Amino acid sequence: MAKQPKNMIKYIIKRILMMIPMLFLVLAISWFLSYLMVQQNLVNPVAGRLGGTLDPDVIEAELRRIGYYDPWFVQLATYFKNFFTGNWGSSYLIAQDKPVIDLISEIFPRTIELMIIPIILSPIIAVKLGVASATHKDNIKDVGVRAVAIIGAGFPIFWIADLLQRFFGYYISNFTYGSFDIPAFFGNTPGLKNPPPSITGFRIIDSIIANNQVYLWDTIAHLILPAICITFVSLASMTRQTRSSMLDVLNQDYIRTARAKGVVEQDVINKHAIRNALLPVSNLIVAGTATALLGSFFIEVVFNYKGYGYYMVISIITGDYLVTLGLLVFATIIILSGTLIADVLYTIIDPRITYT
Repeated sequence: MAKQPKNMIKYIIKRILMMIPMLFLVLAISWFLSYLMVQQNLVNPVAGRLGGTLDPDVIEAELRRIGYYDPWFVQLATYFKNFFTGNWGSSYLIAQDKPVIDLISEIFPRTIELMIIPIILSPIIAVKLGVASATHKDNIKDVGVRAVAIIGAGFPIFWIADLLQRFFGYYISNFTYGSFDIPAFFGNTPGLKNPPPSITGFRIIDSIIANNQVYLWDTIAHLILPAICITFVSLASMTRQTRSSMLDVLNQDYIRTARAKGVVEQDVINKHAIRNALLPVSNLIVAGTATALLGSFFIEVVFNYKGYGYYMVISIITGDYLVTLGLLVFATIIILSGTLIADVLYTIIDPRITYT
């Protein structure tokens, strides 16, 4: 056991080293796709920078300045160099001349603010529902849980978001349409017209620091529907996996032995079954977080919530390819880091795991 911490450190270092070529691969593929878009004239790399000027000499000078005529391998090497030195380029359409790094630092806290509750609640609710479903197999409770899981997994997240938006936006005006900047029913509220100074980037925290309670409660009200939607969709797969894993564990010999010895059923479930049933679910929780991040793309567009996913979709639609590249690579870094964290947390749940 004394060697376990050292082995864990070695394993973490090994995983980080494995992540480096994966990151390079994602960078190369992302750049190559954007390169093809530029070469096929699907996007114009200088139009936004020049403010619509049609002077051929000015356009030509700008193309040479950005290395448009350089060989592809020189452009790729330049992209790698700029990426690792923090120069991810600037937006030329959706956020005029704003560096991509600055844009990410501005919008990513908004997405974290939206996702933090689903990330916390989804595993908790999914485990409780999955355990309840497995321990009441084939009765009304089990059928109800399975129906909820099927709906969450089977229906598109944007359809569920649109349904909630229409229902609550029409019947319950307090929820509106989830927009911070131009809400359907809160257009004249002081809170949305007078946001607090951005200190942390998190609107709730900034509202608390500035003691701006009107903006604070408006912010929370506009987060409710998107958060419910992401939570509902994220917990569906986790609930099904928990139920399946729990049913498998409940059929194991050691569970039957515990019952034969007269152990109270609640103790059998809580002390013996759940811990082992959660082992295959733990990795799914991190995968669910990644799914929630991808799902937020649709949620933010439907609810006009100007976060990470919203800008990803808008940058693709408008052809602001440097923003698309930066957001895609940043999301890759987050997902790779989450996978590493999941592997480490797996040992906390099951200390029997050894590292090599």
